[in-house]
Amino acid sequence: MTTVLDSLPLNDVLRDILSPFDLPPVEDVATRRRLARTLLSGRDNGFEGLALAYAVIAFCASTEDGAAAVLDAVRDNAEALVLDGVRGGYVLLPCAQDQHAGLARELYDRVGGDVWMAVAWAPRRDLAAARATAQDVLRIAAGRAPGVYELRTVLADFVVLRQPHVAERLARMIEPVVAQQPLLDALRAFIAEDGNRAAAARRLDIHRSTLDHRLRLVERLTGCRPASPRALLTLSVALTAHSCPEVPLPH
Repeated sequence: MTTVLDSLPLNDVLRDILSPFDLPPVEDVATRRRLARTLLSGRDNGFEGLALAYAVIAFCASTEDGAAAVLDAVRDNAEALVLDGVRGGYVLLPCAQDQHAGLARELYDRVGGDVWMAVAWAPRRDLAAARATAQDVLRIAAGRAPGVYELRTVLADFVVLRQPHVAERLARMIEPVVAQQPLLDALRAFIAEDGNRAAAARRLDIHRSTLDHRLRLVERLTGCRPASPRALLTLSVALTAHSCPEVPLPH
């Protein structure tokens, strides 16, 4: 017996499943915003014609203009749903699971600048959970360099943030380092350069021996030796626990 699936190329079938076909026009910003808010809150309401799965891209920018650039980049996308705030928001794009990170990177490449993005993927019924994941990942990312982040790239930090008693202990441990700007700068540079002393010293424009001295002080204050990959991960997570910022996302 021949089925519809037998008679259509697989790519065409996936496109029909994943692409919405009954959305309000892109000019109807308010309706699209309400639809995005409804889906992200976990209320599906049996909407007809929507994609079965979405990439949820949470974003924030250092300026209002940066956030506006993200909105401009998807303004003419007939498939995009957007819930926007002043300096951050959410973009929902229909896609298969293996495409969500690529879509986020494409969007970031179009915008650039001081913009942070966190992307998660979920079937439509699980978009509220994807929103929560993307929001926590974005909080972690906001303390790092601009770019696109996924859960797998910040997993240790993510787990700690979900365990408040652990986060509190780590925050207390790193407090003496945070209170001394030269030590904090040295540790952040060392982390950013993946434990490469020479590169971290160049980043800070200081002599390597000066960096080594500051890292020894970090070890004395925390009990964690930065030269150890495991200890460096602990120190990195502790910094996240101490100073993970709230991000300007709409409710």
